[in-house]
Amino acid sequence: MHPSSVLHRWKHSLLALALGALVAACSSNPGTKPDGVTQDEDSGTTDGVEDGGPTPAGDAGTDDAGTDAGTGAGTDAGTDAGTSAGTDAGTDAGSDGGTGGGADAGPVIPVPTDGGTVITSTLSGRLTAAGSPYRVVGDANGVVTIPRGQSLTVEPGVILDFRGRPDVTEADVDRASPNSVMNHQRGRVEVRVYGAIRVQGTAQQPVLLTSTNPYGWWGVNFYGQNSVGDGHPVFAHMVFEKVRKNQYNGDRDWTRGALWAYYPGPVTITDSVFRDNEASAHCGAVDLMFTDGSRIENTVFDNNRIVEIDRFAQPGTFSMSGGGALCITHGRNSVVRGNTFRDNTVEAYGGFVTTALQPRPLLTYPNPQGIVDLGGGGAILYFQPDNDLLEDNLFEANEVVLGPGAAIYLEDVGTRTVTMRRNRFVNNRGGAGGTLVCNRGAGTVELVVTADNVFTGNTLNGQPAANLTGDCNSATQ
Repeated sequence: MHPSSVLHRWKHSLLALALGALVAACSSNPGTKPDGVTQDEDSGTTDGVEDGGPTPAGDAGTDDAGTDAGTGAGTDAGTDAGTSAGTDAGTDAGSDGGTGGGADAGPVIPVPTDGGTVITSTLSGRLTAAGSPYRVVGDANGVVTIPRGQSLTVEPGVILDFRGRPDVTEADVDRASPNSVMNHQRGRVEVRVYGAIRVQGTAQQPVLLTSTNPYGWWGVNFYGQNSVGDGHPVFAHMVFEKVRKNQYNGDRDWTRGALWAYYPGPVTITDSVFRDNEASAHCGAVDLMFTDGSRIENTVFDNNRIVEIDRFAQPGTFSMSGGGALCITHGRNSVVRGNTFRDNTVEAYGGFVTTALQPRPLLTYPNPQGIVDLGGGGAILYFQPDNDLLEDNLFEANEVVLGPGAAIYLEDVGTRTVTMRRNRFVNNRGGAGGTLVCNRGAGTVELVVTADNVFTGNTLNGQPAANLTGDCNSATQ
């Protein structure tokens, strides 16, 4: 059996197990939001900021500064090295390499079982291969912080194992609902960025961000202006994997994007691999939120996924998740070039309304439900894009199960705000609309989709899919 078929069956088996316990886990007061959340993550407001989200109260990146001996690799010194050396081994567009890495899904990098450096409350300075692997435990709340005014530089060959506290995670089981999706949430570590971060691997010595906790970790999160440090974020030649932002209707925020880059400047990601990451709202691997001038180049997105049971579903609405691999939300001037998006998936359920995966209608705005941020896109979700470029990418075997936009979904699009050139769309699968779906256009020409884009074997519910559907207009140049 083809590896992608095995993966697809595995996903459905996992969902069936999770959904079987959903009612028991979430039956009380379904409209209640987690403590500390002041608005729905996608509340559908018309001011264009529904995805901004609140900043954690009282957490500005200074309380965790501490003097932890395990955090240190010395003062950050020297210039960036190896950010563009060589070529990435993981960008080949051939057959699926599977979730464990390989020629197509990036290198397999084993995590040593002994030695290394323990990290608790803060991360700063320079992490070297000599101190690797870095065992990131986090503080009592499962958080490790890059404090404001400090910088973290990660050198080639470094392994960061965001293990948290696996014993706490394993013990976090509701005995009344042993199969609940709310189990195994404690003890998983999260990185909060308030300073500067530079990940500087090379083709021969990539940096690995992973977790040996069987239930993963909570990813890397930025917080807008509070995260503006000494230099913009750079991630080069890294493997980023095993994030599980999969808590449903719980008390943990930021359930979108394994790398949630809510940042007011450019974020640069090159020659890297994002694989086997999972989120429960939007953006399985990366969310570029409010960024300006970001670049993602020569990077592989493999088997990232949205597996969502809508936390705040209401009768007559549907789960509105999107962006199986990548979201570009409220951003501008982004360049996504030369990447491979393969086997990324969006599966969204009705949550409190139903425990069954059901067909999602291709809603347009305005609609009776008053839903603005509709979501979709097996690989990419654009929300309010502005002067973005998408070129020379491969989109292969991405899927929105029963939803719109087999490869890409665009929402609230202005005049000529996205240009698509020389992309290949191959064997992507959707449940509504076409391979590309554009919703809520400005009534002019919103997209430039040049004639050198290639569409092959894309399907809508098993039948040939249109290349582009929705209420936006497109031009070829």
